[in-house]
Amino acid sequence: EWGQFFPQYISPFAYNHSLAMYFFPKERDEVIAEGLWWSDYDMAVSATKTIPAQRLPDSIADIPDDVLNWAITCEKSGRPFKMIEQELKYLRDMPHPAPHEHPDIRMQRRREMLNPYRLWDRTCHKCQKAIKSSYEPNRPEIVYCEECYLAEVY
Repeated sequence: EWGQFFPQYISPFAYNHSLAMYFFPKERDEVIAEGLWWSDYDMAVSATKTIPAQRLPDSIADIPDDVLNWAITCEKSGRPFKMIEQELKYLRDMPHPAPHEHPDIRMQRRREMLNPYRLWDRTCHKCQKAIKSSYEPNRPEIVYCEECYLAEVY
């Protein structure tokens, strides 16, 4: 066992709360059949006030500091979430509008922009050498082999 990865069954995180779920999605029954841990826990949000995201002001400057004590109800999932002090500071410094979606939904939207976790056969745009790429063949990106890329960059 020396030199091997830790077995999955001793992970302190439930499969559905880990990045494995995004790269290798599985159903609850499948995860349990493999002897792994699945969690149905959804963290409760304690707040002095609950406000639907649609009612938040458009400008972050119009949002009071007290928003840190509020639960904001997500427009898409209806799940409550809270903003933290660092997030509010960042939104005001940039300035960006207040989020209207639960952090899990925002994270999922960012993950969807990533290339899939697989490789496709492509050809170098310059020398036509066969290469592997994380960009699908029908995508418009220009893909170079390592030699052509280094020649182009340096």
